[in-house]
Amino acid sequence: MRAGRRVPGQPWELAVALLGVLSSALLVAVALAPANDPQHAGRAKFAQQAGDVEDVVAAEWTRMRADLAAFELEAPTRWSAADLEALERLPAERAREPGDAPAAPETTLFELLLGEALRLEAQHQADEARSAAGEALAQASGATGRARAALVAIRCARALGDDDAAREAWNAVADELEGHELDADVPLLAACAVAVAPSLDPEARAALQLRLVDVVTAGRLALDEAPLREAWLERIAALTPDGAAGERLREHERLRRLAQLAQARPAARLPERPADGAWRFEPHPARSALLAWRADGLDGVHAGFVTRAELLAAFVARLERLQLLPPDFALDFGLPGGLPTGERVRERRELDSAGLGFELFHAAPDAAAARAGRRVALLRAALFLTAALSAAASFATARALRRSRKLAELKSSFVASVSHELRTPVASILMLAENLEAGHVSEPAARTRYASLIRREAERLRRLVADVLDFSRLERGRQLELRRESRALEPLLAELGEAAREWAHKHGVELALDFARVESNAASVDVDTDTLRRALENLLDNARKHSGSSEVALCARAERAALHLEVRDRGRGIPPEQRAKIFEPFERLESASGAGGAGLGLAIVREIAREHGGEARALEPEDGIGARMEIELPLEQSPESGT
Repeated sequence: MRAGRRVPGQPWELAVALLGVLSSALLVAVALAPANDPQHAGRAKFAQQAGDVEDVVAAEWTRMRADLAAFELEAPTRWSAADLEALERLPAERAREPGDAPAAPETTLFELLLGEALRLEAQHQADEARSAAGEALAQASGATGRARAALVAIRCARALGDDDAAREAWNAVADELEGHELDADVPLLAACAVAVAPSLDPEARAALQLRLVDVVTAGRLALDEAPLREAWLERIAALTPDGAAGERLREHERLRRLAQLAQARPAARLPERPADGAWRFEPHPARSALLAWRADGLDGVHAGFVTRAELLAAFVARLERLQLLPPDFALDFGLPGGLPTGERVRERRELDSAGLGFELFHAAPDAAAARAGRRVALLRAALFLTAALSAAASFATARALRRSRKLAELKSSFVASVSHELRTPVASILMLAENLEAGHVSEPAARTRYASLIRREAERLRRLVADVLDFSRLERGRQLELRRESRALEPLLAELGEAAREWAHKHGVELALDFARVESNAASVDVDTDTLRRALENLLDNARKHSGSSEVALCARAERAALHLEVRDRGRGIPPEQRAKIFEPFERLESASGAGGAGLGLAIVREIAREHGGEARALEPEDGIGARMEIELPLEQSPESGT
């Protein structure tokens, strides 16, 4: 087959190779797509994970807002819708006017007398103290000063068991006091009333209690501090055993607190019908706390105060208890104490209208993204590997198809060649035999020549049949049948040289023998002599048929523990790119296509050499002319060789 010649089946090989290249290119394109970039995919996966963490935290905040037990509220209280409506009717605490401030000492004599009365009272000299207080009361001109002196006089009279004197001191100031008079944060009206109450009859005591309740609900009782207010309200409620006044005071205080909470909101009042039962949080404008409130059914609310730090601490504890925050993630709620370790991975997420929110941090976001992209990296590597395997498989398939096609062609050519090679010696033998049988050859010399020709053609036929049988055996995986024996080199080479001379004489070839580079005491070789002789005859016959030259040389040399047998010619030579191919079955040089033969001779030579543990190869000619074929066989080292 000539190079570049189009043969049947070649488009299929190209189609298979092209299909493999296209599939590999598609796999590579998929692997190189942005979605399969490990860094991009890792960052996207980490961003999705961070978003999921944010959503989980926000969802848990929503669940927590519906849980009353989650918050430690400051005095949580319930108000009904009617309470909310009462805000509009509830009087505000009256602002103290400058004239309501405690009056300056009226006279030096009043202060001296009142001071003396207080000193004597402290020394348990009640009688002298009452007398001094009475004199101070007579000297006082303002309501506050008169109330101070009357309070001391009432206490001293009560200590002496003089109820009449106690009532007399009370009556001296009762009509003057309005409720806003103070003495060192002591409401003088309430103090005098509570002090004189045990000296009054039940009816008068009830009337006095009713007066105090009216003053409190009207917002005129000067009680600014919450602890003092609650203590005085309890004393007022305890003036009579009837609990109606106490219930009225408690209801008033509840509505008063609701008013304060309503004033703490940005709007004027709490909504009457909140949409759901979740807690709401709003900043208190006058204190560092949050107003917390939620619906109670459809007609009321719960409300109270909670600090931002306490609320968020409860939320963080809840997250830790439920283990909702993955490792290496942290939250920053903007509280004092510094930022969490790591890098900010998300913008601030608002949780409530009160400004509650958080930022998400991660200890090592780049490492987390790399871990997240590891799976995509493995997928990309798998795609690249699959692409490589697809390309390799397609080329291997195309090569196998080409080799199979070529082998089929070679076998077809082999059958044709063998048929021709068999036909030629058979025809010659038949023709020579017919001439002998017909008596056309009568002379003894001619008959001898005919017999020699018949023998030569029969030998040629025998060799051809032997080559076909040997190759058939090798193709089935069976080894050649060798009868190897250890032979010294000198007699072996002499026998091979004699056989080569007979071959050269028979075929009219000029043969040169060169065994000079083999020492007489060289090692022996384990060889089947007949098979080796046949391999050399194949090389010699190949040189005779394909070189175009009648000069052939057989050389031998022993070196590197091996015997090298070479057949050289001075013919057209073998191209370097075809030197390895000519030992393949059915392979023949294109330039020698008309030289005959089945294309099995050199393949059998290579198998014979390999069966002996050696190798057959085509070498570069020393002077660049002709061909140089070699059989290399391992030597058996003798003790005399020293190796």
